[in-house]
Amino acid sequence: MHPHIEVRTSPIQGRGLFAVAPIAAGTVVSRVGGRLVSGAELAAVFAAAAGDPDHPYIDTITVADDVHLILPPRRPNGYGNHSCDPNVWWIDAYTQAARRAIAVGEELTNDYATSTGIADFRMDCACGSELCRGEVTGLDWRRAELRERYGDHWTPGLLDLIRRRR
Repeated sequence: MHPHIEVRTSPIQGRGLFAVAPIAAGTVVSRVGGRLVSGAELAAVFAAAAGDPDHPYIDTITVADDVHLILPPRRPNGYGNHSCDPNVWWIDAYTQAARRAIAVGEELTNDYATSTGIADFRMDCACGSELCRGEVTGLDWRRAELRERYGDHWTPGLLDLIRRRR
């Protein structure tokens, strides 16, 4: 995590990541790691979590075809919230950078659609952006306006799906 970022209460959802100093466009802000699993293994992890009374949050990204990264729970990077007009985007499978300059006090956000290819993923959205879609899904990579907006700034697994679809 970049040293100019801290976890605070978020107006978007729960806790989020906030800039404590200006962050220039293109600056690497986060690198993620964790455990790589197949789609079947990920489904089993989700099923186990759903059966747990505490229902732990599972944070994942699509790395490649049938390869998903499960992030360790409650690391600071895991507090990044979604926006349909984010200020952070992917520059490779494990690294996010500032999409534009980020001001002091601004919440760092990313578009979850750029990192999940799980077909049945669905999340209501009220990010407040003028570009808010109202819903984020694991199939949003199919949306032409998002492919145009983000160019190559998707996780590699989703980039592969996009390129195969062309």
